[in-house]
Amino acid sequence: MHEEGYRFAPHPARGVLLGLRIPQLAGLVLAAGLALASLRLGGLGGLALALAILVIASALLLVPLRGHTLEQWAPILARFAVERHSGRARFRSEAAQLGHVVALPGGELEPLRPSEPWSLPAELAEIELLEGELSRYEGARFGVAKDARALTFTAAMRVQGEAFALLSGAERAERLADYGAVLCALARDECAVRRVAWIERTLPGDGDALGDHLLQAKRADASLDDPPEELVSYLQLIGRAGDVAQEHELTFALQLDSRRPAARRQVARLGGGDAGALELLACELGQLVELLDRAGMRVGGVLTRRGLAAQIKDAYDPWGRRARARRLDPALAADGVAPHTAGPAAREEDFSHVASDGALHCTLWAAEWPRFDVRALFLQPLLMDTQATRTVAMCMELVGPSQAIRAAERAATETATEQSLRSRVGQRTSQRQRKRDQAASERERELAEGHAAVRYAAYVTVSVAAGADALDRLEADVSRVELEAKRAPLRLQRMWGQQAEAFTYGLPLCRGLR
Repeated sequence: MHEEGYRFAPHPARGVLLGLRIPQLAGLVLAAGLALASLRLGGLGGLALALAILVIASALLLVPLRGHTLEQWAPILARFAVERHSGRARFRSEAAQLGHVVALPGGELEPLRPSEPWSLPAELAEIELLEGELSRYEGARFGVAKDARALTFTAAMRVQGEAFALLSGAERAERLADYGAVLCALARDECAVRRVAWIERTLPGDGDALGDHLLQAKRADASLDDPPEELVSYLQLIGRAGDVAQEHELTFALQLDSRRPAARRQVARLGGGDAGALELLACELGQLVELLDRAGMRVGGVLTRRGLAAQIKDAYDPWGRRARARRLDPALAADGVAPHTAGPAAREEDFSHVASDGALHCTLWAAEWPRFDVRALFLQPLLMDTQATRTVAMCMELVGPSQAIRAAERAATETATEQSLRSRVGQRTSQRQRKRDQAASERERELAEGHAAVRYAAYVTVSVAAGADALDRLEADVSRVELEAKRAPLRLQRMWGQQAEAFTYGLPLCRGLR
């Protein structure tokens, strides 16, 4: 049976004239002015100087180096230099020195609950972990990451789906249509939800858990004093596989933007402040659980405050997860870690990677998506075949129908104008530009038919355990992940000079879009 294909639109051009951005246009105009001034010198020397200025300016402003032109590199390099000079690139937690603070009200001996010592790196400095209640689920607790600067509130849940690869082509198409219906339901003009994200990551497996399961499941007559050969073989296999075994984890996050008019009105109606925002988020979260359930995705549980902290801590230090679980009480270990311990104890940013606690991480951006029709399983090489410890995250911003139609009509008008301008100046229309022009027209048609508009970005974070040859192992794993992505096919681009901030795009914070 023929399986339905899916097509991604080309990455939208951000140029204002003939595909050029404003800094590029300004640089070229300045170079042209200098070239004209050089011609006034006269002779071959003036002509040679003018040509040299134009060639150098064109190379610096138009030719990309590692995915960026000079005007794009300038702010990245400047920001990285400032962070290195100010010391923000290197973080050491001060939580241990801050201590817990206990207040004694009115001189009474009964103290209030002690406040926790918070010490977070710059990329998490604005994050505060709160907790609310899901009224429709018997008051179940759920954790919330509040961004004090962006005034957003994000909650997350663990999700489990069916064995997607084992379904038939028709069943996979039906599941994707159901998932699309979830996004359409969230993309409303008057909606408090700003973004949704899914994060699929692999974590180092627990070899001890495999051994415990084997000992519990073995035959009753198989004694460890005189173990049979098959039991010895299994134990040896587990001993060798303990360090390479992986656990897959899928998380779905939902973000509320309290600055949106619709959100402000509803938060005010619910009492205002953080309490009103948490109650509104609880309502949206309950609706999302029902939508995902209808789409065949089973919610394994909403993350509590401690669970959200554990997600962040495990991302910074995946190989310390087993030790943390052993140190905690078993009841608490299943729920997560203390919120004030969510951040790394130490973090240092380099131009190509970031080191935190016992791991090194490198984050890459999915710069190019498939340019031809792909099947529903096109991401399987990256999600299922990669042996490296990695996180794949996709952040999606939901655009209301009215705003999406206005943007599509404006893009179609700009495309027609640019086509006319290219024709007048005699500039050839490349195949990439032609596909982008066709995508603009196709997007306008799809919105007119009632489809939802989603702005999205995807990131891949590769992690290795710290050690003497950690950097070499990280580069090797990054190369393997890039190779698996090409099979998808995706083109990954390293986030040079932005690794600390880009690392947070793989956390359940719905980050990664401006």
